[in-house]
Amino acid sequence: MRIVFVHHGNRKIENPRSQKEGLTEIGYKDCELVAELLNNAKTRENFEAIYTSQFFRCKKTAEIINKFLNVPIFEDKRLDEYRSVEGESWVDLQTRVGLCLDDLVQKYDDNDTVICVTSGLNVVAFTNKAYNLSPSENAPFIFIPSCSPMFFNYKKQ
Repeated sequence: MRIVFVHHGNRKIENPRSQKEGLTEIGYKDCELVAELLNNAKTRENFEAIYTSQFFRCKKTAEIINKFLNVPIFEDKRLDEYRSVEGESWVDLQTRVGLCLDDLVQKYDDNDTVICVTSGLNVVAFTNKAYNLSPSENAPFIFIPSCSPMFFNYKKQ
């Protein structure tokens, strides 16, 4: 199966930072561009659903993308960003997101594609899963630009 990782659109930074931060004008435009890109991919992809973090910026990104795809959207707190859970370590984050991915791979067929809208740092868990790597304190923080889609192929274990 394929999972498309999508970093949420460019967000407005509030002070203090909040889970309810919205998207900037550029963030909205980027989301619309990604929505068009994924709509064009519909001829090759069997999109089944969009999974999103509980954060407003992620949910809004998912809604914009879904204008073209018209698939169910599901919130999953396991896709929330790093340090949203009090005392969570870097390994804990990778494990949490990895378990979500394991569940998605088991739920869907090999020819299905789902989209996961989440925070940029969570891409390390997607990469770990794709390369069968264990969570590690030494896993790099990977910078992903806002609203960047990345396609990952996974197999049932």
